[in-house]
This record gives sequence, structure tokens and C-alpha cells, in this order.
Amino acid sequence: MKPVKLMLLGITLLSAMFIASCSSNDDPVEGDKTALSAAITATEQALLNAEEGTLEGQFQVGSKATLQAAVDAAKAVVADTKAEQPKVNSALANLQAALAAFQAKIVQPIDLANLVGRWRFDEGTGTTANDESANNFDGTFKTGATAWGAGVPTWTTDRFGTANKALFFDKGANIEVPYNSSLNPTKISISIWVKANEIKPGNRFIGLQSWIGYKFELQEANRPFLSIGKPDGGTYDRDSQQDLPINEWHHLIATFGDGNMIFYVDGELVLAWNDTPGDARSISGAPYNLVFGQDFPTDKYAATDTNFDNDHIIPLAWGGFFHGSLDDIRIYKSVLTASQVASIYASEKP
Repeated sequence: MKPVKLMLLGITLLSAMFIASCSSNDDPVEGDKTALSAAITATEQALLNAEEGTLEGQFQVGSKATLQAAVDAAKAVVADTKAEQPKVNSALANLQAALAAFQAKIVQPIDLANLVGRWRFDEGTGTTANDESANNFDGTFKTGATAWGAGVPTWTTDRFGTANKALFFDKGANIEVPYNSSLNPTKISISIWVKANEIKPGNRFIGLQSWIGYKFELQEANRPFLSIGKPDGGTYDRDSQQDLPINEWHHLIATFGDGNMIFYVDGELVLAWNDTPGDARSISGAPYNLVFGQDFPTDKYAATDTNFDNDHIIPLAWGGFFHGSLDDIRIYKSVLTASQVASIYASEKP
């Protein structure tokens, strides 16, 4: 019996030593959470500063909630006193990945490299329409022809119902932007919000030497109509074959290039013409200012059409002005894609 007792005692002592060893060496060691805590603080600040929406610089709707869930998971690890370093490191990596994914959800400017000019008409006062692109193609308010009533642009309510955030045009009221070859690209996309007050011939809201360079208007049936001058002297005239109601805001985009002229209304493609090859005409040899509200600078209209075949100066009788409100004009030196058009509309619609 004595050897048996000794053996049992030995086993007991070994077990005690094993348990003691496990207790001293295998207790979880809490990881260093300094970096994780700092990352949580920085991420929470990013969430605080971020705004969801469809405007440039905002974040896609729902993206903040996703990032907040990652923050909450990281906080749970910080609160866990038994969280060892591998778990802490994993939480930090997950939070960093979530923040990177969140930052990728920011609404980016559309085709910024090819944006020639952007006029929001948000000044609300004064007689200057500022270009918010990097090109600084600011426009100046001008008076219309006396024969048309000598109108001037006036600040009006925009599509959101905000006072003095759009411009009303009538009787030749217009804005001139000094000519620059960048405003006269070989390919072009024009984006604009319009609200026509009436259906009338020559309801022209943008012009660069009218049909010789380019003009954008609403034709007699109040349908979007784009004219693009050709290098050989001809003109491409195409319309959307879709009539717009008056006294309503609508978003229009027309693109020209790569053999096509395409019309979009309220973010949707309504008609694509594929019979317009070649480039848009340059008028740099005898330049005229770009105009909003009519198709040609007021003081440049010819009194008669006598010399038109020689000088190509638009006669007043052949010109046209817009009656209604305009807002948020963009010009690109590229052909916007359907997805880019949809993004612009989504970011600007009321």
C-alpha cells in the first residue's frame, strides 16, 4: 500500500504543478489598445463631419450606418479586458478597412477633368454669374435688344423653392461669358435646368454664335433642340422629339461627339441620333462671347441679313431669346455617359 500512496501523492503533486503552471502562464494578456482607441476617435470624427446625400462631397445614403457598426464592433473589443493582441489587431484592421470603404462612398464630381464651366446661379444678388470650375469663366449680366424689350436677368426662385437661387430671362435678358477656346470644344455636353414660361419660336437659352458655333433651345413645340456648327460650314440640327410642359422645372442634357447627338430629360435618355459625324466647328478665327438667355451677344447682332453670307454675323431678326428661368449650367468638353448623366440629375434634382 505504501508504494501506491507514494504514487498517488506524486500524481497529486504533478497535477497541482500543472494547474499552477497553467494559471500563471496561460491567463489571457490584454492587448495594447492604444492604436485601436485612436482609430475609433478619428473614425467618429469622420462620421461627425460627414453628411449623407446626393450632392458632390456628400456620402452615399446608408454609408454612415455601415461605418458606425464597425466603430461599435471596435469599441466592444476595447471594452473586452480579455481581448488579446491578435484580436485587437484584427479589430483595428477591420475598422481601417471600414473607414476606407466609407471614404470611397463620397459623391465625386462628374468628369472633373473635362468640366469647362459650371454656373450655379447661387449668388442671389449682383450682376455676375460666377463659374465654379477651375477655369473662372465668369459671366456678366447684359441687357437685351431694344426691339425685344431690353430685358435684364433677374434673380428668382429655384427648383427647390429657394428665393434668389436661379435667374429669370425675358425680352433678351442675357449673360455674356468672354470667349475662350475651351468653351468651343470639338465634343461637348451641356447640362442645364430650364423652366419655360411659354411655348414660342426661338426660345434659345445658350448660344455661341448661334447655329454657327452651337445653340441650345426649346423649339416651337417646346422640345429640346441642339444646333452644332460643322467645320465645312453646315449645321447639325437635331431635337429630342419630346415636348416639355411649360411652367415646370426640367433637367436637360445634350451631348455631341463620336458621331452621335444624344438628348436626356430628367436623367433619362430620350433620343440618340447617330448621324452626326465629325467635330464641332471652332469660331476662334472670328470669336464671339458665349451667351446665356439668347443665342448671340446683344451688341453684335446685325441690323439686317444683307452681309450674312460674307460676315456670318447673326441678324437680330434671325436671333432668339429665352422666356423663363434657368439654373445650374454645366459645359463639358466630353461626351457624358448615361451613368454620368444619371448621377448629375440625381445630385441636382429637388
